[in-house]
Amino acid sequence: MGSKNKEEEFTPNEFFDIVKKAYDRGVSDQGVTVAKLIEDLKIDLMKMKAQ
Repeated sequence: MGSKNKEEEFTPNEFFDIVKKAYDRGVSDQGVTVAKLIEDLKIDLMKMKAQ
């Protein structure tokens, strides 16, 4: 019958930690572009989802 998609969700703390890491990196490394920060954020989120 109907199937449910089981979606992995991050806890608020996990998500906050990943976003803070990206923000801190952007503050400390002025040469990093926004596109690179977003790419790194996406990779970190995918790693967390895989765990």
